[in-house]
Amino acid sequence: MTMNIKYRRLSIVVALAALFTATSASAALTVTIGGNGNPTGTYGEKSITPGAVTTDFNASLLNPAGYTGGAVKNGTSSGNWAEPPGDTSNYFTVGPSTSTPGILTLSRLASYFGFYGGSPDAYNSIEFFNGNNLIQSFSGSQLATLAGVSNTGDQAIGKFWNFTATSSAYYFNKVEFFSTQNAYETDNHAVILTAVPEPETYAMMLAGLGLIGFMVRRKNVA
Repeated sequence: MTMNIKYRRLSIVVALAALFTATSASAALTVTIGGNGNPTGTYGEKSITPGAVTTDFNASLLNPAGYTGGAVKNGTSSGNWAEPPGDTSNYFTVGPSTSTPGILTLSRLASYFGFYGGSPDAYNSIEFFNGNNLIQSFSGSQLATLAGVSNTGDQAIGKFWNFTATSSAYYFNKVEFFSTQNAYETDNHAVILTAVPEPETYAMMLAGLGLIGFMVRRKNVA
């Protein structure tokens, strides 16, 4: 009887741990849909998240700082890439005709990332990393489902996806776009970077650690 009770308790603990792990993994990033509605009809949707800084790729057909892989394009090349609907400006694309993945490496951790994407396909995907640690990934099918649209590359479809970390444990500093076929087209990449601590903050942290060390030493002596 005692062994059965212990076994049941252990099983409950294991089940709760598994549930917590699954919940944590699925809750790393929350996803919402919607931007500014593309009021001009020429630049695609942009983020309306307060504090977000947007890269619109319009300065040049060269990759902006922080980007490797993929390519900046304008217009449509049949079978290779297609401009997102309502976006006649430059945009970022990845796929066999350019290169994949297209990687954005950030200067420090971020809590939010958003982008305007066109013609979502099942073979598109996006991944978020902190260094080499994968935070969360989304397939093209998942992204389409979240936006309530098809995943068959309909070039009339354009949506703005917002990704927000649910806690600082899930902040990220690298975003990778993948497409095993042509292509994955996105624009107006928006990001919120975490604040850089002021020197006074570092000083307070060090003072606090010093005080803790002093108290521990006094306790040991006593």
